[in-house]
Amino acid sequence: MKQVTDKDVAIIILNWNAYNDTFECLKSLEHLTYPHFHVFLVDNASQDGSFDKLQQDYKDGKFHIPITFIQTGANLGFAGGNNVAIKQAYHQGYQYFWLLNNDTVVDPNALTPLVETLENDKQVGIVGSKIYYYGTNKIWFAGGKVNTWTGKTKHIGIKEEDVGQYDQLREVDYITGCSLGFRREILETVGYMCEDYFLYYEETDWNVRAKLYGWKIKYVPRSLVHHKVSASSGGEKNLSPIVAFYDIRNGYWFVKRTQENKLRIFTAFCYAYYKALKKVLKVFIMNQNRKRRRLVCIYQAVMSIWV
Repeated sequence: MKQVTDKDVAIIILNWNAYNDTFECLKSLEHLTYPHFHVFLVDNASQDGSFDKLQQDYKDGKFHIPITFIQTGANLGFAGGNNVAIKQAYHQGYQYFWLLNNDTVVDPNALTPLVETLENDKQVGIVGSKIYYYGTNKIWFAGGKVNTWTGKTKHIGIKEEDVGQYDQLREVDYITGCSLGFRREILETVGYMCEDYFLYYEETDWNVRAKLYGWKIKYVPRSLVHHKVSASSGGEKNLSPIVAFYDIRNGYWFVKRTQENKLRIFTAFCYAYYKALKKVLKVFIMNQNRKRRRLVCIYQAVMSIWV
């Protein structure tokens, strides 16, 4: 095992039944201008043989980057799977970490400005990229805003054509886990991501808790990533029914866990019901498929926030 230096970055990618996307993501990392990194590819018990194929590709010399393969043995969700790799990299001594969705393709210069931002200001704990919809120059993410009364999150600039309007380095409320860099000290002060969220809001919770500890969260526009949006959950226009469950439940959980103000928590509780009603109406107005399954998930989410 090579000696880890202060400049080394642990790039952590979570695979789940997505051979083609993960392959393309790994190949894009070969062109990074930042030379000091090691990839930790963690698999959440894929059932499509993708993890075995990727390991064989590595043995066959198809990837020209260093990769450690980790099998969790179960579907641990976003936070659970990433935490397994984060812990391993932490114990190996890495100072910087970069969480990257497997359905992304990175620009060659994507990593360098993230590391520079962390190095230039020791109070910056989390950094994130400008993210385009894959194959376009249309913005998906240029920093995140969060309403701590309702739990509602918003991507700054979403669906806007990029004409330089979000080219300023600045502090934001949160960075999406699609491309999220952070320093080692985050783990030592804030801890790891909460795994029981399973899907959605785990990184929002983490960012907000980091801010409560005094860390700065910065959007770094010189870092550019392209995202095949929601590929793992059915695509942006055909989200899996289970997404509604986690969106409703976790939005409320997030406020309840990060805010002490009881009025905020009550407001988030009411907002969860409002969201549920909107989702029920959407099932019928938009004539969505798998209606029964969607309605069951919405009902289960509403019941879960009483626990």
